[in-house]
Amino acid sequence: MRVLIAMTVVAFTVMSPCVATADTQRGTRDPRINTRQHAQRERIQQGVRSGELTGRETHRATENQRDIRQLERAYKSDGELTRNERRDLTKEQNQASRQLYRDKHDAQDRAPAAVRDPLINQRQANQTGRVVQGVKSGELTRPEAQELREERRDIRDLERDYKSDRVLTPEERRDLNQQLNQNSREIFEEKHDAERR
Repeated sequence: MRVLIAMTVVAFTVMSPCVATADTQRGTRDPRINTRQHAQRERIQQGVRSGELTGRETHRATENQRDIRQLERAYKSDGELTRNERRDLTKEQNQASRQLYRDKHDAQDRAPAAVRDPLINQRQANQTGRVVQGVKSGELTRPEAQELREERRDIRDLERDYKSDRVLTPEERRDLNQQLNQNSREIFEEKHDAERR
């Protein structure tokens, strides 16, 4: 009997750290989100292999997934992934999934040659980083961040429309920069208003 009690105590002592570690990890782990991210990545790769996705559509799908991963990292930065944050990530994945479906099933089979503008691309990446940092620091509420992401998508759509004829004119560049200027001001204003997450 004493041997059985001693073995139980030893087993409990050895297993306690494992249980505690599992409980702390449970706060930020969500297998459904990870599974969805993996499935989306597979769908994108399959679309590239089959020719269903153009270069532009592939880039957009990849950017959407990167934005979702950045948002997930920001949400997990405090050591917990709340129900509302999980819901928000699921909503973002649903939107990305619908867009990927539309892109894979449209009539396009290849994209026109991309017209690159490194300055515009850098500004967009910078603004994405500012939104992610604002969510992480609590300076941006979820609705504010969602609105700013939607505005960024609108700018990307406008850029894509401008580039569809394989030319980005000086007027179109100027318009894109004005849109990015406006978005930058909105990010600043939202981060510095009285609302907090």
